[in-house]
Amino acid sequence: MTIQIREGRPEDADACAAAHIEGWRTGYRGLLPDEFLDAPEFATQRIDRWRTWSWADGLVDAQVFVAEIRGRVVGFGMCGQERLKPVCDQLNADPPGGPIVVLHASSARGEVYAYYLHPDAWGSGAAAALMARCHEYLRDLGYTEAVLWVLRDNPRARRFYENAGWSATGNEMMFDGPQTASKLANPLPEIEYRTMFV
Repeated sequence: MTIQIREGRPEDADACAAAHIEGWRTGYRGLLPDEFLDAPEFATQRIDRWRTWSWADGLVDAQVFVAEIRGRVVGFGMCGQERLKPVCDQLNADPPGGPIVVLHASSARGEVYAYYLHPDAWGSGAAAALMARCHEYLRDLGYTEAVLWVLRDNPRARRFYENAGWSATGNEMMFDGPQTASKLANPLPEIEYRTMFV
């Protein structure tokens, strides 16, 4: 099986949206309410968001990479300079109701903002190749370390990140859900992971 990792393009929007939607629906099943994940509005909002190709608005050094298997885009990784306000779907913007608490702000670190593979590509090797490309990109920009945020109660994702060289820092914040979808009735804890580039 040939896996290709390349820079994402606007014509990849629908495939990225599919990986995003199905990645959430499978990966977060049991963590997020079924009615939230299965709502038609959730999928529509993911698709609309990707079709605007506005994911990099307000971000520094931002890049999206996609993984292809047999010519089909099966996942994406977004990375760049660490965000000052890590809010789902609104990147560096203040969410409705005011600013969030910033745990730290450092332009010396990179960040993997979002990272999803379509579930039918899980176990293919594409995830590791995609993460390696994000690491390479951030390292080439001169970052010596990077962070990402993951739901605390998501053992599959945490195992993957730990196997890829990331470790929990102890910093936590609450995840309210995407800003482009209905708020979660019960916010979930997210934890920060960090990796060093040597």
